[in-house]
Amino acid sequence: MAKLANEKFLVLMVDDSEDDCLLLKMALNRTERLRFIGSLSDGEELVAYLSGQGKYADREKFPLPDMLLLDLMMPRKNGFEVLEWLREQPFEDMVVVVLSGSDQAQDIQRAMALGADYYHAKEGSPVKRSELVKRLEEYLTSKVRG
Repeated sequence: MAKLANEKFLVLMVDDSEDDCLLLKMALNRTERLRFIGSLSDGEELVAYLSGQGKYADREKFPLPDMLLLDLMMPRKNGFEVLEWLREQPFEDMVVVVLSGSDQAQDIQRAMALGADYYHAKEGSPVKRSELVKRLEEYLTSKVRG
């Protein structure tokens, strides 16, 4: 994931809440290095996107993300099932951040055991959401330098 100092990191969000997607997109748009490339509403759609299936075959239009923001509780294929699927895929450089309404220890442990790089409970406050996005930007930037 070698990125130059001025390059943007592509961020894709998977969450069935349109409100959560919109609020996070607004926070991401205020960062220097993160670029929101879209949101998907469930795990099945994400698998199609990352696999380049159907309408997602055009990588110019639908680039692979550097960071995936993943909700756990979604229809069709939930976040845990997505994490299990991702373990079998060649996306080693993609950072997977679970953003969930759950702060239950067992959900956090299971997500991390399945390969999530970072877990954070969803934030209701705009200030906390902005702080989270800033931390994610710093995490990605330091990962590239390191």
